[in-house]
Formats: sequence, structure tokens, C-alpha cells
Amino acid sequence: MNGKNIRKVSHGCHYFFVRPGRNENLHKAAARLMGIRKVTEVAITEGEYGFVVKAHGVQDVDRAIVREIARAVGGSSRKAVCHCRYVRN
Repeated sequence: MNGKNIRKVSHGCHYFFVRPGRNENLHKAAARLMGIRKVTEVAITEGEYGFVVKAHGVQDVDRAIVREIARAVGGSSRKAVCHCRYVRN
């Protein structure tokens, strides 16, 4: 692997692993998740969680965004805090 094409991004974000409610239309739920102000990306996934949600600048409003996510999908979520990311140029 060539390290020249990889750079470190210091600012973090939060990732939320979301379980949707039963019989949820995943595409409509993803659109509602994208409607949350701090959410920048939503991935529909397979397995234990139905979505991975990426949000920036939520440190001060963690509880509020967790409630908004639950309201959007009728389910629950778990948070992973990202302190640093590595990206390809």
C-alpha cells in the first residue's frame, strides 16, 4: 500500500448504527434520516443494523440526535465516536 495517497483528517464525526422499526420502508427512512440537520451521509446496510448514519458537529447535542434518529426510523441506535479518519486523496 502506498502511503503517499493517504492523508489524516483530524476532525471527527459520529457514526450511528441504527436498527429500524419493523416493516419500515428503508428508502423512506433513509430520506428522513438525511433530513436531520447534522446528518451528512446514510448507508442502508445488511445485518444487525439497517443503517449506518454519519453526522458532524453533534458533540453538544448527542441525546437530541439519538432521539431524532429513533423518531425517524422507529427503532434504536448505537453511537461510535470518530476521533480521526484516514482518507485517500
